[in-house]
Amino acid sequence: MQWVGTAFPDLTKLTPFNEGGQKWVFSAVHPSDGDVVLKIIHPNQDPEAARREILAVQQIKSSRVPEIFETGQVTTPVGVCVWIRERRVHGISLRERLQQGPLNAQEILRLCLHMLEPLVLAEQAHIVHRDVKPENIIVDPNGDFWLLDFGISRHLTMSPLTRASSPFGKFTLGYAPPEQLRNVQTDIDSRADLFALGVTIYEAAGARHPFLSGTADVAEIIKRVESLVLPPLLLNCKASASFRDLIGAMLQKRRDHRPGSAAEALDWITDVIEHETTAP
Repeated sequence: MQWVGTAFPDLTKLTPFNEGGQKWVFSAVHPSDGDVVLKIIHPNQDPEAARREILAVQQIKSSRVPEIFETGQVTTPVGVCVWIRERRVHGISLRERLQQGPLNAQEILRLCLHMLEPLVLAEQAHIVHRDVKPENIIVDPNGDFWLLDFGISRHLTMSPLTRASSPFGKFTLGYAPPEQLRNVQTDIDSRADLFALGVTIYEAAGARHPFLSGTADVAEIIKRVESLVLPPLLLNCKASASFRDLIGAMLQKRRDHRPGSAAEALDWITDVIEHETTAP
């Protein structure tokens, strides 16, 4: 990967983060932007999807989503690639944090609040993240949570990139709600992100996945997502009952049984936290 340093001479301390099926990711230092993350999208990916990822972050403008400083195209040994340079958030992924054990009650409440804040802004911009999960959440040294990776975000004001005739949409198995799994495009809105956040919170509170744990069979996982009713999530806090009801609502199989919007869910968690801090 020596070509990366040549292609981006203004970056120093280039260090590979990871290489997935869709992009190369590096940490680096920029002379004016400081610590940054450089993402180079593989040329076999749809350039329109990359454009929409960039557009999503720019339109949402959330303080809990890393800012994009600059984008462009670069010629590489494997072809012309889109690149993104964004703010680096120091910390670890929620997935890495959960390897140490479940979050405590206060951390769970903060996780819910901090994730609903950018999801409300996404909702206002008519954007669905579609991939809320522990791998796409960073916990920084202050205990704050950041939402990453709008790579499969859905812009509700644009034509879908997935064909309506496809039996399955874009998703991460175990986090996507039934309507996203089954590619019911007219039913996919911010309530899909509420379901995924509910699964993430449920997992973070118990350090196990309610749909994936104990099975590696895709059909069984889909069956669980579509039919398994999860036990109430109880926290050791004063506002446990209200929070239990919120997460239970977010995890409903039918989207019309979930909170009506991310904004409604944010108001709910705000009330929960206020009760938690003021109740005797």
